[in-house]
Amino acid sequence: MPRKRSASPVQNPRVSPLQQRMKEERRAVYRQAITEAAERVFADKGTDRSRMQEIAAEAGVSLGTLYAVIEGKQSLFEGIQLSRMREFFACIREARDLADGTLSRHLAVVRDGTRFFLDHPDFLRMCCRAGFGWASIGGTSKFAAGIWNEGASVPRDLFALGVEEGIYVDEDPDLMVRKMLALKQVELTWFVDQGMTAPHDEVVDRIERQFIRAFCVRPA
Repeated sequence: MPRKRSASPVQNPRVSPLQQRMKEERRAVYRQAITEAAERVFADKGTDRSRMQEIAAEAGVSLGTLYAVIEGKQSLFEGIQLSRMREFFACIREARDLADGTLSRHLAVVRDGTRFFLDHPDFLRMCCRAGFGWASIGGTSKFAAGIWNEGASVPRDLFALGVEEGIYVDEDPDLMVRKMLALKQVELTWFVDQGMTAPHDEVVDRIERQFIRAFCVRPA
């Protein structure tokens, strides 16, 4: 009796470059929608109390779709932090480079850096709910510490220059960065707690005045 031939496995159809590009673009659209939704949910409830089902519902996608493009809540939180902080770093570097003189550069960094948070209210609320002090080295994770150190380099260098030039009080620049971040966190958290109704210019001016009082050498 002739031996029965086994059925050959069904071959998957070949994915064309156009189909692959469409798939990647669709995935990018989903990721963007999920990221924006997560920022709003984290801002409202905090990261620990937020659920992935809530984020999926806010984004208008299924939970399966969410997990197809996002590894988990922690990676989503870190992705938002990384993306926004990259924007923030670009903002303060541009502010520094457009001004002349150490103090003018530093005040530009303070003002534009404050405005960045005011212009991204969900991200600001998310940071206020994160549960760690901005003056600490990025919270508890190596990821957060890396972001903290990268962002601190701009004001640290300006503080060091200002101390050499006699503009600032003679303190360790790293300590001064921490004091500056603590000052900003208190002011912005107060702004959030008061309903975020204060005019942005008023908040920026107040932080600038406190910066000058805290770090600049007073004339005799």
